[in-house]
Amino acid sequence: MLQKTRARVQTLPLGVRQFVKFATVGVMNTAIDWGLAFLLTYYTPLPRMLGTAFVNLTGAPFRPEAAAVWFTKIISSGTATVNSFIWNRRWTFRIRDKRARTRQFAKFVTVNIIGMLLNSTITTLLVRPFLPEPPRLVFMACQATATAIVLFWNFFMNKYWTFRGASGVSIES
Repeated sequence: MLQKTRARVQTLPLGVRQFVKFATVGVMNTAIDWGLAFLLTYYTPLPRMLGTAFVNLTGAPFRPEAAAVWFTKIISSGTATVNSFIWNRRWTFRIRDKRARTRQFAKFVTVNIIGMLLNSTITTLLVRPFLPEPPRLVFMACQATATAIVLFWNFFMNKYWTFRGASGVSIES
């Protein structure tokens, strides 16, 4: 079955194959992101402490619970971003040129920081009506919505900016 799936994928155009691989890596990274966000939100005091400290120190005009969600998503998304760079560089876009790695990582992080900010903001806005303690399924649904939106931003920016024209790119998967 795996061989048949691989053979079918090979018949797809390169851009489609890359999107399928990018989405596959995205599933793994989403598991890391959501799992860590879930653990931080429901099993540790860290996000609440950071959210409260941020609001108290800056006088930001929003509730500490909203800041806690935002910090949670920054931590969890950041962790997933490093994993994502490694997999997408090596497997999705097949980059082997070590000289370009630092520049590509800087671009990748830039794209993903914007993606994290979008994801964190969308998640926070969607979860906000359910604060201070959003039901777990609501929290996960809000993350799913934000992730689906940001998926397209990340793919197109990485394909056409981060890894565009990279030497050592292989057309084969």
